[in-house]
Amino acid sequence: MATEAVTRYRATVANLLADSVATTHELERLILDGTVDGAHVDLVSDPSARGEAARSHPGRLPYTLLLRKARIHTAAVLWANDTNNLHSLGVQMRPVLECAGQVVFVFHHLIVAPNTTMDPERAVELLGRYSHADYYRTVMAATKGKVGHNKLLENISVLEETVAASVGMPMVEIGEGRTLRQAGKVATLAEGKILYDHLSDYFCHGRVDWRGHSWLGGVVSTDSDQDVFAFAILMNYLVEQVAVMNAYAALLDESDGRGWVEATLKQLHEAREASNAVRDAAEAVLYKNAGVD
Repeated sequence: MATEAVTRYRATVANLLADSVATTHELERLILDGTVDGAHVDLVSDPSARGEAARSHPGRLPYTLLLRKARIHTAAVLWANDTNNLHSLGVQMRPVLECAGQVVFVFHHLIVAPNTTMDPERAVELLGRYSHADYYRTVMAATKGKVGHNKLLENISVLEETVAASVGMPMVEIGEGRTLRQAGKVATLAEGKILYDHLSDYFCHGRVDWRGHSWLGGVVSTDSDQDVFAFAILMNYLVEQVAVMNAYAALLDESDGRGWVEATLKQLHEAREASNAVRDAAEAVLYKNAGVD
């Protein structure tokens, strides 16, 4: 059985993750609940209104739907924790990280980076290339290659021309066509690709040893200190990334974006402090049991 310090670490970060995803839900509703042609619509409970909302707010809907996808899979992570299924937890983490990475990349280059870390034109260029690659891969996968390469580039060119005209900026150059790999979606997250590759290798692909260690995808043992710590450390990482995603998503709120950014950053800071305290105690137990001073 796991010791009290390690068990407390797991319980603490699970609660922090639940708090973070509750904020995601608030942001999702705040951004999606809006007006279309002056009339209030609830896009959460009224899916029929989303088409008109997408036309009225073309940059808003896709990324708030990423928030929804992240929230659904985070709920599945918490359920996997409650049911002591570390393998399922690792599988469900991947799409959350993909969504978080996309939200961070897009709004960093759309709102934060221009005139701070790069020229606006360069930020738009990078965002355009990213979006083109994502569209290319998504359509290729959805149609199983039935939409040809040249047709895809033509579609991207038409979309780019429309967007450029709507914002009064020159078109981003259309390349020869490339795909945005799933691992590329997490590249903007701290240590994102390292953890994503680990989850891919040991929880989703063929390297898993089903009778091996739980943190390598095994499903035999789930109640030792090492197993319980594995639950905690994975959720600890996810808490931070969901909180970072929330902070960037708050930039979408046109009414009180600054207040929401401050609130999400405060939540991130408090989560770090709380998780660090219980993690240090849990690590001390693990080191002691392993005979490490």
